[in-house]
Amino acid sequence: MSTQAAFALKASLRKSMLRTLKGMSDGEVEKQSQAVFRILLDQPFFKEAKSIGCYLSMKHGELRTNGIVDHILKRGSTLYTPFIPPPPSRSPEAQSSSSSQDMRMLRLYSSSDLERCPLDKWGILDPGETRNDVEGEDREDVMNRSSPPLDLILVPGVAFDEECNRLGRGKAYYDRFLLSYTSKRPSPLLVALALSPQILEVSERVPTTEHDFRLDGVISPEGVVWREKK
Repeated sequence: MSTQAAFALKASLRKSMLRTLKGMSDGEVEKQSQAVFRILLDQPFFKEAKSIGCYLSMKHGELRTNGIVDHILKRGSTLYTPFIPPPPSRSPEAQSSSSSQDMRMLRLYSSSDLERCPLDKWGILDPGETRNDVEGEDREDVMNRSSPPLDLILVPGVAFDEECNRLGRGKAYYDRFLLSYTSKRPSPLLVALALSPQILEVSERVPTTEHDFRLDGVISPEGVVWREKK
């Protein structure tokens, strides 16, 4: 399949799946999120992980990570969450530069740090670049040499298949971050968190290109699917 054809199929699947997710009630999303949280708590890889990356979820149409994030902080593991820097200016040069918009993973320190985060325009908690619980202190970047290596990243997405391929939102934030991170550090375990409708039928596949990373596993309310190692 050509790259152009793959991108067209991705756009079509993304549009269809986002429509499905938008139609889910908040109550159903919460119910499925709690089911995934319970499954995750039972996994040895999660129990043993000392340094974890986890997204902060949107208010609607996405598996909620509130309980997961709170649990990680309270048990004392090191937690990093995605941060997308705002563009430095509105000039054409700044808008065309992908590097200014590359995702970083910054440390979230405590429950009080989390509780003081404002909401961004998507309704996602936004920790920003400085701590909320200690005045004037910058957040630790996971790319710093002094930062502990990530054991696990809990990854969001739009759709997934049984071979652990992932369809994101089309910005390639995670693809670029992982390419950069794994050029300096070992790859962490990559596990996606999914609502039931996000898992494609057995006969269906997420369209992919050579630049897409593959997950190690996907957790949905139905259980855990692991990628077959070849």
